[in-house]
Amino acid sequence: MARIDWANRTIWLEPSAWSYLFLSFEGRIPRLPFWVAAVVLNVFAYIGDRLAMDFGGHPAAAVVGLAFLYPSLALSIKRAHDRGHSDLYLLFFFLPAFLVSLLQVLGYMNAQGPMGPVLFTLGVWVLAALIALVIDLGLMRGQEGPNRYGSDPLA
Repeated sequence: MARIDWANRTIWLEPSAWSYLFLSFEGRIPRLPFWVAAVVLNVFAYIGDRLAMDFGGHPAAAVVGLAFLYPSLALSIKRAHDRGHSDLYLLFFFLPAFLVSLLQVLGYMNAQGPMGPVLFTLGVWVLAALIALVIDLGLMRGQEGPNRYGSDPLA
C-alpha cells in the first residue's frame, strides 16, 4: 500500500483509507487514525450489538461481536506494528473477548450457574486487557523511524 498522509484532512473522505484501516493487516498507523477508526468501529459495533440483542438475544449479539473482530484485529495489529509488537502480542488481549463471544453463542451467559466464576474471571481479564490496550496502543507513541513492519507513519 502506498504511504497515506494521515495529516491530510481529506484522507478521511477516501474509501481506500477506511478499507486499509479495517481490512489490512499490513503496515503501521499512528495514534490519530487509530482513535478515529476505533471510535467509528465501536459506534457501529454498539448499534449492531443492541439490534442483535433486541432481535436474537445473546447468540445473535455474539455473532455480531465476532463480525467486528476482524476489523478490530486489523486496526489493532497495524497499531501494534507501529509500537514494534508482533501480531501474537495481541492474542493475549483478544482471547478473552473471543471466549466470551463463544460462551454467548453456546448459551452459557448465566452468571448464577456453574459458569459464573469463569465468566467473572473472563470479565476481569477483558477489563484488564482493555486498559492495557488503551495505554499501549492508544496513548504511547510508535517507534521512531522504520521498523520491521514499515516506515514511520509520522516521518
